[in-house]
Amino acid sequence: MRSRWNLPIYLVYLAISLGVIGFIVAQMGLRPPWSHQYSITATFTDAADILNNNEVYMNGTKVGHVGAVSVVNGQAQVRLVIDDGQALPLHQDATAEVRKKNLLGETYIDLQRGSSAAQIPDGGAIPVNHTIPITEIDQVLAIFDPETVQRVQLLINALGDATSNNGRNMNAEATSTDQLLTSLQNPAVELSVRQQQVQDIVLELQRFYTVLANQRGQIRDEFGTWNQVMAQMAAQESSIGGTLQQADTLLQNLDTLVTGEGGNIRTILSSLPASLNATNSFLSGTNQIIGDIAPYRQYISDVFPALQSSFADTDANGQHFWSVFSVTCQANGGGLPSQTCSQSSSGPQPSSYSQGGSGSVWSAYSAGGGGQ
Repeated sequence: MRSRWNLPIYLVYLAISLGVIGFIVAQMGLRPPWSHQYSITATFTDAADILNNNEVYMNGTKVGHVGAVSVVNGQAQVRLVIDDGQALPLHQDATAEVRKKNLLGETYIDLQRGSSAAQIPDGGAIPVNHTIPITEIDQVLAIFDPETVQRVQLLINALGDATSNNGRNMNAEATSTDQLLTSLQNPAVELSVRQQQVQDIVLELQRFYTVLANQRGQIRDEFGTWNQVMAQMAAQESSIGGTLQQADTLLQNLDTLVTGEGGNIRTILSSLPASLNATNSFLSGTNQIIGDIAPYRQYISDVFPALQSSFADTDANGQHFWSVFSVTCQANGGGLPSQTCSQSSSGPQPSSYSQGGSGSVWSAYSAGGGGQ
């Protein structure tokens, strides 16, 4: 008798089996025939170690697999099938590189998306100049000549011999290196602290150099002005030399003039104080006389207009009624009067003088002994 639970158990078993089979197929990269996947073709110069279903990685994440490998015109055409849609789009500068996966020699394709504006359409290609095949050590050594290869081999063997059975020493050196790095940590921290100060100094120096660059034109103009001043001084040097020569000639003439005149100069200098004192006395007497006359200045001023009108009078013949007399008195000896005065006159002598004019007055004055 069949249980009523047989059918549900069978259906659950069938669903689990289909899920496991689908997971296995998905991991193998198989897709249903009705589905279409994005794929591109990468051209390599060497397809060594590239096999179907090798993995395709992008930034460390598996995004696809190798769909097929073929040779066209001596170059390997590798079709890359992209299973992860998040790896799209690929740009025209995308690159592909073959890399080792493990020590067993398995490889994978490292795909880089690129960043150009143009995109690679489905079925497009990555050119050979954007792909890098795997590089073996034998290929590296093959670029050298036999002698160089032998030396490289000797170097590698010597390196192997040096490191063989020296693990303990290398560990000790590593410990010493770690201690050295630990001791250098504090100076490194100090340098990092001082870095900002150094940057500030550098910025200040940059500003200083900028100011110097801006002032370079002004400094050049200043030097030009200084050059002009020096040129003018050089131009005036000849005239200054002539002036100095004239001064020298003047001093020579002065020396010739005063040579042998020392006594006379000393005599003049010795009499100069007495002359100055006499001059001071004369000026003092003059000041006193002027001070005495000062109250009569108005009267003197009034006399001159009257004198002017008197001196302007003339007689019928057109001669002036005036004359200037000079009186000279001399002392007499014996029983003669004490003084004898004589007079002389200048100017016209009108006839009225002989008829009791001013000439008679002077005669009377002379006869009377000078006004005695």
